[in-house]
Parts: sequence; C-alpha cells; structure tokens
Amino acid sequence: MTGPPGRDDPRRPAPHGREAGGRPPAPGPAPAPDLIGEWLGADVEPLPPPPGTFERIRHRARRRRAARLAGGLAGTALVVAGLLAVPRLAGDLLRDHAAGPDRVAAGGLRTPPAASPRRPASPLRSAAPHAAQGPPLAAGAGVPAAGFRPSSVTFVGPYHGAVLGQAGACPRACTALAGTADYGASWYRVGAPPAGPPRGPAGVSQVRFLDESNGWAYGPSLWATHDGGSRWAPVWLPGRVIDLAAAGDRAFAVVASCTGAGPGYAARCSSFALYSAAAASDAWRPVPGAAAPVPEAPGGLQLTQRRGFLLASGLLFTGPVAGGPWHRVAVRSPPPACLSPRPAGGRPAALIAPASQGIYLACLAAAAGRPALYLSRDGGRSWQAEGPITAAGSPTSLAVAPGGALVLATTAGLYYSADARTWHPAGLPGPSPPGGFGFVGMTTLSQGVAVPSDPGLHEIYRTLDGGITWQPSVIP
Repeated sequence: MTGPPGRDDPRRPAPHGREAGGRPPAPGPAPAPDLIGEWLGADVEPLPPPPGTFERIRHRARRRRAARLAGGLAGTALVVAGLLAVPRLAGDLLRDHAAGPDRVAAGGLRTPPAASPRRPASPLRSAAPHAAQGPPLAAGAGVPAAGFRPSSVTFVGPYHGAVLGQAGACPRACTALAGTADYGASWYRVGAPPAGPPRGPAGVSQVRFLDESNGWAYGPSLWATHDGGSRWAPVWLPGRVIDLAAAGDRAFAVVASCTGAGPGYAARCSSFALYSAAAASDAWRPVPGAAAPVPEAPGGLQLTQRRGFLLASGLLFTGPVAGGPWHRVAVRSPPPACLSPRPAGGRPAALIAPASQGIYLACLAAAAGRPALYLSRDGGRSWQAEGPITAAGSPTSLAVAPGGALVLATTAGLYYSADARTWHPAGLPGPSPPGGFGFVGMTTLSQGVAVPSDPGLHEIYRTLDGGITWQPSVIP
C-alpha cells in the first residue's frame, strides 16, 4: 500500500512560514527522521485472519438466512391458518322479498355458516378485497355468462338492476351476475363474487344492491362490494346469513343457527340474531333487541326508508333503519293466527310487506284454510282483517307498489289487487311457468320484477303497468 507524500518528497509543497500544526519553524539541528511518515510511505501487507475466521463467518451467514426463512414460513403458516379458520356457509334457493316499498331487492336463498374455531373481535369485518372480478353495475360490458340461471334480482331505481344466478360456462357451475341499465330490456355482464353456487357450507344465491356502488351477495355465505361489483370481499358473520335487506345508508342481515344440509341451508334453524352495518362499511354489529331462540323464515326482514320489520315464528320485531336498538312488538288481542307464537313446527307461515298506509300481513293458514290478508296502521300493534286471498296456488311472495296495488306471487302464477280485497290473475304471455314464481317485488308505482321458481328457464319477468301484465326477459 502506498502512503501520502513524505516530508521531503518533492511532490509535497513547502509550507509558507508555518508548519501544518501552526507553529513557526525553529532554528537548530536537523530534525529527527520522520518515522511515521516513512511507515505511512511504505507498502503494508495485511496480517492474515486467525485460523477458522472465514468458516465462522459462513456459518453465521447460514444461520441468519435460516432464521429469515423460518420467520417467513411462520408468517405464511399464520395466513394459511387464518384462511382455514374462515367459516364456509351453505345455502339453497328460497324466496326473498323487496327491501322496502320504494326499492326492490329480490332473491331467495339462505345460508348456513359453520361456526369458526376462532371468532374475530367485534365489529366483524371483511377480508381484503379480491382482485377485480369484472365490470361494475353502472358500466357493465359484454354479454352475461352462457346458460345463466337466475335466482335473485335487485333494482336500485327505474333503470339499473342486477340478477344473480349460476352459469354453466365455467369448468363447473359458477356464480354469475348480469346487469341492466334499461330495467331488463337488455343485459350485460357484471363482476360476480368468486363464491360458487350454494352447496354445503359455502356459496351464494341472493343479491342486494342499495345503490350503484354498495351491494351484497349472500345465502349462505356473505360477500360485499363497494365499487358496483368490480371487486368483492368475503365477510365473516357468526352463523348462516338467511336474509338481507338495505335501505337509507345501512344494511341488515339475519344470521341464524341452522343445521340444514346441502342446498337447504336455512332449514332446521333454532335461533337468529339481526346484524347491521353502514352501507359503505364491512363493520357488522349485532342489533340490540332483535334476537330470539326461534327460527326465522327467509323474506321475514322488510325495510322502509325509516323503519324495519322482522317477522320470525309469530314474533314481530321493529326498529329504526338509521341505527339503534329494535324491540319486539306487543300485539294487541286478538292477534292474527300467524302472530301467535306456538311450539316449533306449529306456526302458520306468513308474509309481510310494508306500505305507505301501514304493514300488510298475509297469513298463509287461516281458520277457513284459505290465506287471509291483514293490515296494521300502528306499526304492528293492532291488525284489521282485509279478507281472504282468492288466488290459486300457495303464496310465496308479497309486494306493494309505492302508493299502488298489492302484487302476490304463488306457485300457480302472479296476482294483483287494487283494494287489498279483490284479487285478479295478472296477464302473462302464456301459461304460468312450472312451479309458479318464488319472488315478486315492485320498484316504482308501475315497475316490478318476478323470479320464476324454476331457474332453468333463464329468465325473469317484469311489469311496466303496476303488476297488471308481465313479460319475460331472457338472460342469455
């Protein structure tokens, strides 16, 4: 190694009046040899390291790499464990009802979720959104998946809506969404959650959109989107989601404890609890006062813009949609037969439909053996009989057009009533589909949609005259 120029080296400039240390030169004998300068100017050969040094360095490097790898694998194991802990829910196709008198959110499946070994802290939140699944509701593109079999329909106004179903264009049957911007006159593809069909403890069968951004697919599991369906994320709730509706700026879900297998995920339920979340949030919390150790039938949850109602095994609950506790309604005597709590398995079925003038209740097993209609004008505390429902088949869904007629779906067809007492068969272009209809809902005074009980028909029905006549809308 070569050092810096020495003191007598011609390369080194002479100091001007002072040494580098700042002192003036002193007279006298010649200075002693600069040993330090000579040493710095000489070549130096570094000493070899002690024996084994390089081996120890390599050994320590290997240990550090192993530690980093172990840490990375540990993190991966935690992620996998978390994924395995997410409950899988099951579901099948059941009827569903409108989310309120001025909004349609149709569908009809229920979901049984298996309990998770580890419950997340409340409030319950969704996982990170998945990668983009397709175009959003308001800007769909292309054509719907081939072989589309609709099971649920939802509309957010007089134009935009979506239909959820299963399609056969995938390697096996898969969940698909079709959207419309002209109330069902034409259809395009919308991004769908990668949930699969309702089978066992997983899958979805129903869809609800509150607006063009916030929507939910459920029955039995729950998925949420906040960008119109472009991206979906799974949401964990402690049970099977068998009912869901949205109004105002909130969503509500009925979470039940059920043991039904296969597509019957809403069967053999023993209890339920109502959960709610802000529309743009996935932080779900239980609603105080809206839980009971009784079954709840899908479609028993109905919302208006201000108030919600939940009918479960003869018990009626109500509460504000904007947030806050709900409570059980104290029904005055004598109540309709379907509002009399009875032992499990002995309760008559019922349908409810909020309207501007009150709440309609269809008791499906009256004393005379024919379904009967009731109306409450005080929030469900007292009821007056409107008369028998003279419609063929068994009622499956009841809806009220805002300020207009009542519309009823049965296993034999579609019916309407302008006065809540006289029922007329609705006009169809041909015979009623086999099995009738599983859902009917009214979006506006004149517009409504109905879903046939047989999804293999690849179509829904729509009305533009308040339920008097209906036309099929085929989803390719």
